[in-house]
Amino acid sequence: TVYLIDNYTNTVTNLSEGDYTFSSNKGTFHNRFILQFEGENVLGSNDKTLDEISILPNPTNGRVSIVSPVEPILNVEVYDVRGRKLNDYSVNSETNFALDLSSLESSVYFVTINTVNGSTTKRILKR
Repeated sequence: TVYLIDNYTNTVTNLSEGDYTFSSNKGTFHNRFILQFEGENVLGSNDKTLDEISILPNPTNGRVSIVSPVEPILNVEVYDVRGRKLNDYSVNSETNFALDLSSLESSVYFVTINTVNGSTTKRILKR
């Protein structure tokens, strides 16, 4: 979970649930905003079984295979570089999943793979 703390208005906004808009006068306002992250695995995974999940081929022209040799996959989410969720696929506890990215433009995408014991996010390049 990501929170934005606005020290000027004394408000806290959960950015994971929605956007934040504000108005400001011209000038420099040092220390107005603070980003606060909550959770154990915000920047990575400590679970070695999640590290074994791979996406092949990377880069890709369209189709990729997600392979999870240890953990069954529950669902897969695809995000663009701006953090917008583009697709959400239910996988039904399989260890291999074919993902079709052919309808997406050439760019970098983030694929979050959710398993019973946690989730991991992988970066993929679509040519």
